[in-house]
Amino acid sequence: MEPADDAATVLIGRVVKAHGVRGEVVVHPLSDVPGRFGVGTEGVVGDTRRVITASRPHQGRLLLGFEGVGDRNAAERLRGREVLGPPVDLEDSDVYYAHELVGLRVRHVDGRDLGEVSALIELPEAAGYDLLEGARDGGSWLLPAAEEFAEVVEEEDGALVLVVDPPDGLLDGEPDVVPPDAPEPG
Repeated sequence: MEPADDAATVLIGRVVKAHGVRGEVVVHPLSDVPGRFGVGTEGVVGDTRRVITASRPHQGRLLLGFEGVGDRNAAERLRGREVLGPPVDLEDSDVYYAHELVGLRVRHVDGRDLGEVSALIELPEAAGYDLLEGARDGGSWLLPAAEEFAEVVEEEDGALVLVVDPPDGLLDGEPDVVPPDAPEPG
C-alpha cells in the first residue's frame, strides 16, 4: 500500500482493536454518511491508503477488513489508528463534521455570548454522545454534543453560530445544583 497524502481527508473513525484471526478490526465510526465504510471504499488508516474489503456492524461499531491486512498481527498494528476518508459535501444538509464545530462562536438561547468551541471530546460509545468544550473569559465549560442541547444557526451575515440550551447548572456562573438532602438556606 502506498503512503497517504491525507491533506484532502477528514476523520471518519478510529480503530479500537483487532478482531479474530483474519485481519479484521473493530472501528468506532465518527461518521454516519451512508456508504462511508462500504466494501471497495478507499480510505487512509494511520499513514497508509487502504481499500475496505469487508464491512459489517458489530455491537454498535463496525468490523472492517482492509486490503493488505490479512492476519491478527497486521490488524493489531492498526490499533488506535485514525481512519480518514474523503470529505463529503454536506452543504445542503443540517449535518456538521466535528471539526467544523471547533472554532464556532457559541451563544446561549437567551442571547449571552459563551465564547467559542475549543475542542470535541470523544466519549465511549456507551455514552451516546461526545462533549463540546467551550472556552470563554474566566474558564471553560462542557456540553453534550447532542441535538437537544445545541444547534448550528446561520446568522444574517452568513456566519455560523452554535446556539445552545444547556441543562440548568451546567455552565459556570449558573446556580449550582442543590442535593435533595441539603439543609434549607437561612
